[in-house]
Amino acid sequence: MPASSTPPALPAAPSGRLSLALSREFACIRSLAWRTDLPTAIDWVALGAALEASGLVRLAPVGKMQRFGSATGDEIALVPVTGRVQFRVQYSIPEHDRKFAAERLFQLVVYALLRS
Repeated sequence: MPASSTPPALPAAPSGRLSLALSREFACIRSLAWRTDLPTAIDWVALGAALEASGLVRLAPVGKMQRFGSATGDEIALVPVTGRVQFRVQYSIPEHDRKFAAERLFQLVVYALLRS
């Protein structure tokens, strides 16, 4: 990142620290879909490039939604208009391991934000 560029504007907690949360999609009873929310003002193009640099493969977009897939079939979907990031865990992962799989995808986004 060039010295003159500013880091992405992430949501701030009351203490001034960055605050990102991973939560299960309300309608998903099988723990396959998870989400976090980012400010719409971040550099979504740079975030997508950083996700590709982390080893994810860019999939065909759906409208303005950017999609990325892992070698194991998990997906990350970026929705710049709303700031939503969705994590889709591959269905063959045992249900008791799905939260951990979603947390690994969440970590990829956090690291990508730090690099973008």
